[in-house]
Amino acid sequence: MEVDLKGGLRSLRESLRQIKSLLAWEELKQAEARPNQPPAFALHDLTEQDLRNEYSFFLSTCVQMHSFLEENPASVSEAEGQKIKRQLIKIEHELYSLNLHSRFLRC
Repeated sequence: MEVDLKGGLRSLRESLRQIKSLLAWEELKQAEARPNQPPAFALHDLTEQDLRNEYSFFLSTCVQMHSFLEENPASVSEAEGQKIKRQLIKIEHELYSLNLHSRFLRC
């Protein structure tokens, strides 16, 4: 089974970049909102859905990568595996610092 772990890391970095862009757009919308006034014009805004989709993709990719590394330790050298795990954890910490989990786990 051929798995592109470096490609997975690239996908995660791109997904994280997209999540940050979507959050910046949300911030801009909120900054431009005027209390007690309707918006000047209404956009068909799918930002929240896009954010959910990107977050789901990110989490799914992380789980797949962790699972592959745990279940197939001989697929990469120990040094390379450790390097990939460190990079994966660093990317995950960057995502978790955005506190999105509380946003999407509300009941």
